[in-house]
Amino acid sequence: MSYTKANYEDVDAVGGGLHFLRDELDCVELGFSVLEADPDWSGKPHDHAEQGHEEVYYLVSGEATLVVEDKELDLEPGDAVRVSPEDTRELRNGPEESTFVIAGAP
Repeated sequence: MSYTKANYEDVDAVGGGLHFLRDELDCVELGFSVLEADPDWSGKPHDHAEQGHEEVYYLVSGEATLVVEDKELDLEPGDAVRVSPEDTRELRNGPEESTFVIAGAP
């Protein structure tokens, strides 16, 4: 049996509230992050076509919008959205703090 345990609060945040846990968890193929988004925060539009990574965005708490190829998807806690590598995506947080779990892999 092999496992690795990590707490996202023990990982330094990048860009304010993004905690990358891939290295902490010794992941080889899977990217795993926790994002604590401030009210009215917006992420940078991006894709992962070059890396071939699809992503799943899971909203734990708060409210937000995920924009995928100019289509706005309103999210509430418990919603999960898979985005293909080629599609441009951008997170836009609502008026209160939100927490996301983001997983990605080829």
